[in-house]
Amino acid sequence: MKILTVCGMGSGSSLILKMNVDSILSKLGVDAEVSACDLGSVGGQSVDLIISTKELQRQLDHYPAKKIFVTNIVNKSDLQKQLEEVLGK
Repeated sequence: MKILTVCGMGSGSSLILKMNVDSILSKLGVDAEVSACDLGSVGGQSVDLIISTKELQRQLDHYPAKKIFVTNIVNKSDLQKQLEEVLGK
């Protein structure tokens, strides 16, 4: 599974989300390739899941991957709950 964390510039919240996703997936025993990028680079990538903030939802809705949008990038429990739903765990 390929997962992409996205923020406006590709160096702040997307990296925090990536670290949190890596930690959660490890805890769940799920093997996935997780990358962080900026909003402008999403179109050139083929991924199964996009994770970003609710502020970017409108800009990301048209991409064909499954999506998770969070309101707080450091709230790992909310992120884990959403990841478990998407992954069927």
